[in-house]
Amino acid sequence: MTFYKYLCLLSLLPGFLMAQGGLFIGNGANVVVNNSPKIVIQDGKFINDGNFEGGNSTVYLTGTTATENSTIGGTAVTPFNNLIISKSSNDVRLDFDIQVDGDLRMDGGLLILNYSDIVLGGVILGETSDNRITGTEGGAIIKTLVLDMPSEENPGNLGAEITAMASLGSTTIRRSHVQQLSESGNSIFRVYEFEPENNNNLDATLRLHYFEEELDGLDENSLELWQYNNAPWTSLGSEGSNAEKNWVITSGISSLYTITLAKEMSAPLPVELLDFKAIVNNRKEVDLFWTTATEINNDYFTIERSKEGIRFEAISEVDGAGNTDQSISYQSTDKNPFAGINYYRLKQTDFDGTFSYSEIRVVNIEQDRQTHFSIYPNPMNTILNIVNDGRSTGRTIIKIYDAIGHLKYDTAVDMNGSNHSTVITEVSKFIAGNYFLVLQSPTETQTFNLVKIR
Repeated sequence: MTFYKYLCLLSLLPGFLMAQGGLFIGNGANVVVNNSPKIVIQDGKFINDGNFEGGNSTVYLTGTTATENSTIGGTAVTPFNNLIISKSSNDVRLDFDIQVDGDLRMDGGLLILNYSDIVLGGVILGETSDNRITGTEGGAIIKTLVLDMPSEENPGNLGAEITAMASLGSTTIRRSHVQQLSESGNSIFRVYEFEPENNNNLDATLRLHYFEEELDGLDENSLELWQYNNAPWTSLGSEGSNAEKNWVITSGISSLYTITLAKEMSAPLPVELLDFKAIVNNRKEVDLFWTTATEINNDYFTIERSKEGIRFEAISEVDGAGNTDQSISYQSTDKNPFAGINYYRLKQTDFDGTFSYSEIRVVNIEQDRQTHFSIYPNPMNTILNIVNDGRSTGRTIIKIYDAIGHLKYDTAVDMNGSNHSTVITEVSKFIAGNYFLVLQSPTETQTFNLVKIR
């Protein structure tokens, strides 16, 4: 892995940099790229915890390594000039928001949004069924531009062709891939959100494109455009479609809001989760509590657990209430949690097999261990000091969670050398209560209970 800690100027002409195993920009580091080089990340991660100025460069992510080892992340939004995804096997995953000022080209593999956003300056190139951007759990591609009486304009190549008899002005379009659920049917795994400056009397024609893999079994010949605007989904109809080229078109649209493709939609599926908590009891088990406001066609809940927050396994099921407009509370207990950090989420499944996930909750099962860090003051008020005795080295991820598992602070630092001290002033903004600290170095993970006082 190529590692930059301080200021680095990359001046390459004609320019080629191969980062075998990944590129890591450390906390406080500045990487400035001059000229127009190719920066190739071969079988590794692009991690930005500092500042990256890409100039006119093109960054490639290539190789065959597993998706979890081929990611773009860090603690800072990375501004790329041009970005090319060119995996010969497996995919690339986003672990943080990015910005692509130029073009984003898909030459090989998927780019999985993973709850992260892409702010797009140029266009998407080369998307196919096998090489495309997706993210069925969350995240979006965002394009903003001025649309002045557009004619078959496809902003950013997002797949939404717009013709309008009026000027939309400055318009933001978000393409995401979270399936929209309703009482009478579900959408494909593609949805567009439009935010035009002028959204009245547009008399717009809209042609939406899709891939076969996004259909979720829906009949292409039955697809219509459906729109949502704080009310039940409304059909915009279909005036034409092409199942071979994968598009559906309709016209006479007065305003543009959230639009997708489906056979039938109605009110959004209202299994409304009010809260979800994970709490360690005095037997070092984990009690899980959740409450729903309303439920329609709710078959059951699955409690899923993970050791690292990526791969989850089902550990128990709880029957749902089916249909109710009354608030209902549920409880389950994990009697055999992992030692250390445990991640939990709920999977809610309907009678027709459709499902959705809750947010993730995190708890810590205290374990006996010899610590390599000094944590003070504890209780804390305005600051928290973390001092390394030198036995734990390398890039260390620092996370602080509240008592019910909400992430409150997240950063990464280089802790090489003894008596390395990190001061966290953000704890001054925490409310009084119990928290726990997670320190994850390349060789170990340690956890600490914290108390915040007024």
